[in-house]
Amino acid sequence: MRFTTPPRPHDLVSLFPELAEYARSAVRLHPRWGDPGIEQSSIGGPVRWPADEPWPTCDREHDD
Repeated sequence: MRFTTPPRPHDLVSLFPELAEYARSAVRLHPRWGDPGIEQSSIGGPVRWPADEPWPTCDREHDD
């Protein structure tokens, strides 16, 4: 099954020509839930993290 992004309802560059110089190609990801094996990527699926290793945290103070 192939997932694609539908065409945009408006051509923004024709509506706002001053934005044309900032146009760039982009990749839009469509992550889906999965059950990847040990040799597969876990993008869109569960994060593979060793059960006996703690989840990383940051102990530094941050200004909000």
